[in-house]
Amino acid sequence: MPAPQPLSTLSDDALDWQVLLHSGNATAIDHSRYQHWCRLSPAHAEAAAEAEALWLDLGHTPTAKASLPAAPRRWRWLSAVAASLVLGMAGHVAWQQLPIWRADYHTSVGQRQSLTLADGSRVTLNSASALSVVFDEHQRKVVLEAGEALFETVADPRPFVVQAGGAPVTGNAAVFSVRREPGGAQVLLAEGQAEVAGQVLQPTPDAGTRTAWQRGKLIFNGKPLGQVLAELERYQHGRIVIPDQQLAALEVSGVFDLDDPHALLRTLEQRYGLKVTYLPFLAVVY
Repeated sequence: MPAPQPLSTLSDDALDWQVLLHSGNATAIDHSRYQHWCRLSPAHAEAAAEAEALWLDLGHTPTAKASLPAAPRRWRWLSAVAASLVLGMAGHVAWQQLPIWRADYHTSVGQRQSLTLADGSRVTLNSASALSVVFDEHQRKVVLEAGEALFETVADPRPFVVQAGGAPVTGNAAVFSVRREPGGAQVLLAEGQAEVAGQVLQPTPDAGTRTAWQRGKLIFNGKPLGQVLAELERYQHGRIVIPDQQLAALEVSGVFDLDDPHALLRTLEQRYGLKVTYLPFLAVVY
């Protein structure tokens, strides 16, 4: 008869089994071993039942969260993961509902596209971005429907105006990027002159580094890991979650290739001793 195991250990083991069985890599042998593990003792069976119920319900219903008031740390970790997965799927649906079908140009997740407008200005669209062009005899207007774009505008009597959900950005014979965000637009000026709501922008000192995505690179210099992962998330499907806030503050530096975003996670694992658990549309960093 196997020796009794601490409940916390059984809870951790039961959770590990759920991670494996839902990873998409579990074999028939793994499922058989799990059934054998569940039959080792009543405590094993109870831990398995709790893990299965938690996996299905945690983060979705208040009842599931209330059912384990004294849950161990690992269960709380899964709660954060499950909640983040729900948010991630909601964000995915929101993106699908954007009116990108009406945009003149758009990119999918992980794709970049360069184009030349009728006036000779160049635009580079970042991942999951959409742009509409509305040129007339009075102005050169573009609407950034979603995502981010780098503009290299040419001199012209007509102003070049970028509308991105907030105050319009105007730049003539300038190089600048605009990222559309829920609270407005983030603007980085690399060269020339640009204005937002009549205010002249100052050149961004690290604009070249922050717009390296147009060259297929992500460059970080002492950036918190949480910010790095949030940026990487924009270039791949699904969510990247880091439940540990102390770990999220870890400073990260490096140059990473956007054409292989998964390599960035592998590099972070090797360089900073991290571990990544992959689930469908979800990667958990700890």
